[in-house]
Amino acid sequence: MPAVLRAWPIPGLHLAIPAKYVRQFLVVTLLSIVFYGVSAVWGGVDEVWSSLVRIGWQGWAIILGLSLFNYSLRFIRWDYYLRELKYRVPVMANLSAYLAGFAFTTTPGKVGEAVRSFYLKPHDVGYVHSLAALFVERLVDLIAMILVASLAAYAFEDMRWVVVVVLIAAVAIVPLMHSQALHRRLDSLRFGFRSQRLRDLGGHLVSMLQTSSSLLRSGPLYYGLLLGLIAWAAEGYALYVVLDRLGADADIWYATGVYGIGILAGAVSFVPGGLGSTELAMGSLLILGGVETSMAVAAVIICRLATLWFAVLIGLVVVLKLEFLSNHDGLANDH
Repeated sequence: MPAVLRAWPIPGLHLAIPAKYVRQFLVVTLLSIVFYGVSAVWGGVDEVWSSLVRIGWQGWAIILGLSLFNYSLRFIRWDYYLRELKYRVPVMANLSAYLAGFAFTTTPGKVGEAVRSFYLKPHDVGYVHSLAALFVERLVDLIAMILVASLAAYAFEDMRWVVVVVLIAAVAIVPLMHSQALHRRLDSLRFGFRSQRLRDLGGHLVSMLQTSSSLLRSGPLYYGLLLGLIAWAAEGYALYVVLDRLGADADIWYATGVYGIGILAGAVSFVPGGLGSTELAMGSLLILGGVETSMAVAAVIICRLATLWFAVLIGLVVVLKLEFLSNHDGLANDH
């Protein structure tokens, strides 16, 4: 087991998950509450609250349903990746491991999602392979989000060429990811760094690319990208649904693209969960697009609750279930 996944004991329960991930989760949760509270005050508490209520249970059902659709497509892709790596993990066990990773989505770069490796190990899935699948998933999601983000430009006729250029560039560059020649070139380039840390980092990257090569072939790559595009566009569409139900005059392409830009902003910031950077990017672009401040603030809060924090809640429930079952089995074996 990787050293990063050391056990974290608490009274009455032994959690075999990283202590630092638990601390990060608690800190990010507290900061999120403070940040959303300050945002609500800035946007006007009464106006923001009125917008939150206006969504209604049907609106929440639609938005959460789109999030579940996103999670389902991404799990289908994850299961496909493991099968490509010649693993046949029972569906429910694999689903539990996959969802458990969501509990630590708020870690920097989502590295906490690597806890999947721990829960898949009893099913003989090697750490290298599960981490390689996670690496490819992150890589494909990054490309998918770039394409989704470009939809914001599609809302303006004189900027639609940007979407076409981005699409062509993504399609042209993606096959290079599994090029052995590229791997060798990167491996040679890393020795040009003076810093040993950078050389080691480059070595890890090359190793990960080589291990992931079977998932970076054109077939699996484009299949995973297609599922990623549909999944993330669905969550972007959820932002449009929120704005529409709030009465904002928002273009569907612009709203979906704004969501993509927000997620990318959070990803490149490496702030846990993209807290602050994602919300500020989304809110600012909505306001620039003509959405009232209070409505933009409410829309962003609703969207984040229904996407990021809904996923985290699901992950926490699954982690607690898995850990309690593990502890129960351990006590049974002791007796």
